[in-house]
Amino acid sequence: MTIKHQIRIVTADPQSIYRAGIRHILSALPNIAVVGEAGFAADAFMLCERHRPTLLLLDLTMPGALDLLRDLQHHQSPVRVVALTERVEAMLLPAALQYGITGYLLKHVEAFELAQALRNAANGVLTLAPEVAALLAGDDQQQVADPDRLSQREQAVFSLLLYGLSNDAIAERLHISRTTVKFHLRNIYGKLGVRTRVEAISKSYRQYHAGGTSLHDRLPPLSRQPLKLSMKGI
Repeated sequence: MTIKHQIRIVTADPQSIYRAGIRHILSALPNIAVVGEAGFAADAFMLCERHRPTLLLLDLTMPGALDLLRDLQHHQSPVRVVALTERVEAMLLPAALQYGITGYLLKHVEAFELAQALRNAANGVLTLAPEVAALLAGDDQQQVADPDRLSQREQAVFSLLLYGLSNDAIAERLHISRTTVKFHLRNIYGKLGVRTRVEAISKSYRQYHAGGTSLHDRLPPLSRQPLKLSMKGI
């Protein structure tokens, strides 16, 4: 389901000048509104709890940023998180993906690109800056993933994983248990030759970006409504 109503955003950045700049840029865009600003991770969490925004635009280098992502995931917050940093933070990227960020942009992004990325993120589409996608892609000579080898049920789980959903969120959408999700993920990792969800995402991006294809062109639209999956054969 494509979001057509107003996209409500909380910004979290330790530097007030960046928060002011983002607010100025977004104020000129239709159907996008900044409903809160925070200079500290704890304040950002409280704003997300209070305003229930569509998106949290978060500087990953903010002290406590990863703890904030963990807390949002733990509380099953509906807010989707887009990381925004000056440069690619390679050491923080794996954990951020594990915590289910829906985008990673750099602060030199053009205003129109930022607007499109935020709209994509609001609709659950994982949006990455080219530099981030390149880091995930890694060496083109490495072996790539082949999602077509997955069963129908595994593809359903894998698609939601690529959208950044946690195990609990995948279980809820597919109406299966968390244990069943873990079972499918073990099978998926084995077939793709990876050990973690970060490696699975990385290999998938490597395959499709190397071929000039967007990975999300292959993914079904992500509805906010739970998906029903038959328990037969699970």
